[in-house]
Amino acid sequence: MPDPHSPNRPPSERAADRAVPDAVGLPLDGETALVAAVDEGLALIAGMGELPASVQALLNGDPSAATQAATVCWRRADAPNEIRSGFCALVPLAALGRGRLSSIVFRSPGHPARYAFARRPLSLEAALQAVAEDAGPSASVVVDGIVEALLAGKPTARRLRAVAAMAQAVARPDGFVEVMGADEDGDIFLQGWTADLVPGRARVLAIGTEPVLAELDSASFPREDLAGRSRGFAGIMVAPDKPETGKLQKILFRARDGWRAVAVYERRVLLEPRDVPAHVRAVLPRLTAPTDVLAKLKDAANRFDGRDTVSDLKLPVRLGIDFALMVDGGGVLVSGWLVDCEEHVRGVSLKVGKSGARIDEGWTRQPRPDVTRAFLSDPLFAALDPNRHAHGFLAFAPRVAGHARDAAYLELTLDSGPAYRPLPLTRATPRQVLARLSAAVEPRSVAAAHVVERQLGPMVQSLERRPAASRVMSEAAGFDGAAPLVIVVGVDEGAAQAGVLLSLLALEPATRALPIIVAVREDGFDDVAAEVRRLADFYGLRLRLVRADGAEDVCDALEAGVRASTAEHLLLLCAHVLPRANGWLPRLERAYRARGGRCLVSPTLLFEDDSVRWAGTVLDGEGAARGLNDRLVGYPRAAVRGAEPMEVTAGTVECCILPRSAFEAVEGFTRGYLGIAEKRLDLALKLRLGGTPSVWVPDVEMVCADETSEGAAGSAAASWHGLVRRVDRWAFDRRWSLAVANMRS
Repeated sequence: MPDPHSPNRPPSERAADRAVPDAVGLPLDGETALVAAVDEGLALIAGMGELPASVQALLNGDPSAATQAATVCWRRADAPNEIRSGFCALVPLAALGRGRLSSIVFRSPGHPARYAFARRPLSLEAALQAVAEDAGPSASVVVDGIVEALLAGKPTARRLRAVAAMAQAVARPDGFVEVMGADEDGDIFLQGWTADLVPGRARVLAIGTEPVLAELDSASFPREDLAGRSRGFAGIMVAPDKPETGKLQKILFRARDGWRAVAVYERRVLLEPRDVPAHVRAVLPRLTAPTDVLAKLKDAANRFDGRDTVSDLKLPVRLGIDFALMVDGGGVLVSGWLVDCEEHVRGVSLKVGKSGARIDEGWTRQPRPDVTRAFLSDPLFAALDPNRHAHGFLAFAPRVAGHARDAAYLELTLDSGPAYRPLPLTRATPRQVLARLSAAVEPRSVAAAHVVERQLGPMVQSLERRPAASRVMSEAAGFDGAAPLVIVVGVDEGAAQAGVLLSLLALEPATRALPIIVAVREDGFDDVAAEVRRLADFYGLRLRLVRADGAEDVCDALEAGVRASTAEHLLLLCAHVLPRANGWLPRLERAYRARGGRCLVSPTLLFEDDSVRWAGTVLDGEGAARGLNDRLVGYPRAAVRGAEPMEVTAGTVECCILPRSAFEAVEGFTRGYLGIAEKRLDLALKLRLGGTPSVWVPDVEMVCADETSEGAAGSAAASWHGLVRRVDRWAFDRRWSLAVANMRS
């Protein structure tokens, strides 16, 4: 664009300075034009001359800087032939590069028309005013042409401001908006009166803080107070960029003979989002409009507004909710019942704020004879079969998430329109979810298999929990977190187990000399911490106590403990694993060093009756039956006596030595499990695939006390254990079945 302050302006511009007076008006010499910037890539140029609707323009007269301009022309009444037409052109400037625009040549039919520019570029508003004044009665047609050109494609914010400025310059007042409000999705309901707005769909400009291009679906209704000169209107305005309702000033639309402006009344009623559907319902019976517009307004009237509308249905359809849990990590789990004995319901969807999912296509139906009994005596439910009880349902929607303030509800799709049931959402961890379900779902039942596959398995698979945070709570003098080898003890719950293990480590010379990190879950931390500090002081252990914030099991605690040191080699120990005899650590270290410190080395684990609990996990079977098997489980310990250290498919991280670099390379434990059995096996397999094999040392024996890690908080119910194992086995198989089938022994 020309710089009005440049001392190096060409003679043509200085001539234009003399030709154009200070008052803004179109130059009448046919050789000079006004110019204004629409945005950084588009200029508006206006002057005298007749041009086609689309014309090639040469920027600065340069053929290498050619572009295509859109133009609008008008006839000037009572003007000499040489200036009988005016034009306004929108000229793209991309071909100009970084150069300055000083003139333009239009290659119109006949001969090219060259124009220099007035002495300075005008503001867009001033240029538009000059065009409108010169066009006179044709101003609205000229503005329409410019607007259509500006709105081609996806207009920029600056072009929309230009469109708004042009439309407002020629728009005539046409009524008021008296009631308005945005619904939960940001679509705006408008109600007021107008003379020229035709019922149907119209493209409009919403003028507020910034102009917004929108679509308005409107209907009309009679207004006796307007004496027939105007009529009422009600509509839904939808825009990709949601305007701020409270800042709206007017709505511009194109009528048959020009632009109109419906102003927002100063004392307009501003509806809350939950009040919008009820207001649309109130006005809907009086509205007249095309069928598609009425359908859209009906949809707006039937939106969720916080009320339970299922209970008011005149149909034999009722819905109840047992619980609705917003699962930490993502997703919503809903348990409830639906009675629909005449099959009126076409679909059931779960909505939380602006996210939602249909749930009836994948939910698990459950028998609810109590629901059958509750409706048998109701005449409305005469078609209810007393012998069919499959009214209950359990559904998990993995991609539904929201905030505490978001409305949550179930939507029933019926032939007569939607019906709603509000959901009281409660936040819950996956473990808490299973605790709620363990009493209702028998782990060995057929229904449990469906629940795991369709609901709980996807819930666990979608987990995205962060690793537990390590918080150092205390540290003994002399602790060295950067020592070559450090012992990391993971404590789930129970001060007694941690105390026994620490006592045995203190009595073993090889372990007493090592730095020890004890990582404890935050639940019950204070009870465990007191005993750990007492024993550390009593035995003089070089111990660092860590609280694992956010840990859900002993594996999470171990990972938090690993991050609390920088040791090159790690000895991981769960608090429920106890050495059976002295001298165990040096033998593990010998096997570890024999393989260059690039492996995971584990001992034999025994039950408290001295039978084998773990003696290596190996591949077993062929083809589709190929899987992982724990060797010699239940055999007497004599079955492994005399065996040499051997490589196995997977070791156990309940007690092992491994390099820190290998643990970090696989990003520690996978957090998509609820228990620790598959979780620790998953880590060993990740290490194997990452180049860290597992080695079993048979003659080193450790005793496993009862594990508390597998249970729900404060609960050791068998049903809980069974459900956790089924869910974790499903999640493990989804991750590893293909890899295991192709794994070499």
